[in-house]
Amino acid sequence: MPAPDTLDARREPLRFGYSLAELDDIAATAAATAYHRSHLNRQVRTETAWEAITTHLYATDTPPQRHELLRVAWNAIRDAARADCSFRGWHPGYDTVTRPGFERYWALAANPHPSPEPGVVERLALAQIWPALRPRHRRVLLALAAHDDHTRAAEAVGLKYHSFVSALSQARRAFLALWHQHEIPSRPWGHDVRGKHTHGRRTVTGTVLRLRQRQRARRGAPVPHPRHRRKDIGIPDTELARRYQAGETLKAIAETVGLSKTAVRNRIQPHLTGRQPPH
Repeated sequence: MPAPDTLDARREPLRFGYSLAELDDIAATAAATAYHRSHLNRQVRTETAWEAITTHLYATDTPPQRHELLRVAWNAIRDAARADCSFRGWHPGYDTVTRPGFERYWALAANPHPSPEPGVVERLALAQIWPALRPRHRRVLLALAAHDDHTRAAEAVGLKYHSFVSALSQARRAFLALWHQHEIPSRPWGHDVRGKHTHGRRTVTGTVLRLRQRQRARRGAPVPHPRHRRKDIGIPDTELARRYQAGETLKAIAETVGLSKTAVRNRIQPHLTGRQPPH
């Protein structure tokens, strides 16, 4: 008896009569003929084209022609090529140039492990630049590094807050001038707001500090918590609580000690046993 015909699933009609073999052929043709300038290899281009044409085939309500599916595949390959170039920080063309993302890609995404070079360069540069700075500049930079707060650092060096910020800006610019010696120095980046109330506003410096805290936590080192200055009024909180329970109002207490009503309420709250302050 003659052998029964074997079923070839690749040639079974799918949507609008297109078979899996035809879709594979269209994807391979598009991958071989698409005009692009990128690092996408043939396999990636074929997979991108196949996904695009199958999605279009099942999304459209009218039977598409072969050239329509090819056009969909070519557009998908070009979009993927542009996204790949953007990710790598590379601008394709005859006058090929690099974009800002080029350094990010090769330093972070393409590196299996961070290079020790930045840390070595920073330590050597600091050892060379630090002796060349003026004593005033070294003093304000050390104060900020030690206290991690502009207000406390200003008090430590005996300067008013705005005078300290101005001196700190001059010190940073002097440091950058020595770092970029014989070149045009870069401008200080970010907004250093340590010790200020930012009401949730995100800054570059704040993001860097948060990342450093997470790294310390992963290494098992204690994470420093944000410190807010507590005004010393010369009166213990228990005395404020006693005065409130004796019948004195929050407003009257606040006026005599130079605090706000909210500050007084927060101070006496843990020491109250009967009468509670209003919210």
